[in-house]
Amino acid sequence: MFRTTLNALFVAVLLFAGGAHAREPIRIDASTEESAKASFEAMASSLSPRKQQALQIAVLVLNMDGVSSAYEAVNNPELQHPSIERIRDKVSGMTADEIIRLSKRVTSVRVVEETP
Repeated sequence: MFRTTLNALFVAVLLFAGGAHAREPIRIDASTEESAKASFEAMASSLSPRKQQALQIAVLVLNMDGVSSAYEAVNNPELQHPSIERIRDKVSGMTADEIIRLSKRVTSVRVVEETP
């Protein structure tokens, strides 16, 4: 009886320890532009295609936050190629889910999903 209890306790400890060391989500390292780009690429590649799309849209929205016109977007070279580097300070230390949630709070940009 004691041995069965001890075995059950051992298995419970192993399961708890395994859950405690579950893989942490990738966060944006914004210390440099290169590290931001590298951590973003690692983050995106770890996601499902659907979540990758949501993350890309979030980055686009965050890049366009505060842009007041299409003229400004067309004439600003930084906005012609929206990137994580441009918004790295805003998303520093965030996970993909946190970046997506942050983008949903932006009210100055509207994303319309077009269905085929």
